[in-house]
Amino acid sequence: MSKPVTVEWGLEISAVMTVSAVVLLLIGLSDVLEWWFDLGGWGFYLGAVGILLLIVGVIWFASILNRIKRFKVLMLEKSKAAFVRSLDDLEYTAWRLPSKYDSMVMEKKREMGVR
Repeated sequence: MSKPVTVEWGLEISAVMTVSAVVLLLIGLSDVLEWWFDLGGWGFYLGAVGILLLIVGVIWFASILNRIKRFKVLMLEKSKAAFVRSLDDLEYTAWRLPSKYDSMVMEKKREMGVR
């Protein structure tokens, strides 16, 4: 069973969301401050949507990067005993990341001789 799109492409989606949020925020600010655009009062709403998308995008992006960092730390384990102890955390972290991380866990388990 494949993973949801928000898991497989989460990093890319959050990056696009963050960039589009900055663009919306700048367009909204330029309308409110009457710099470039005249959107007829919609600039406030574009700015508000931009702020909300920016918050969500940055938090989502940071959480994915945090999971990747945690995964890499758990994968660096050289001892089989320590690897088996942290296997539950490693598998859960890989479950919340794209499919390529699942295959990396399977390779590491085969390398360590764990079922």
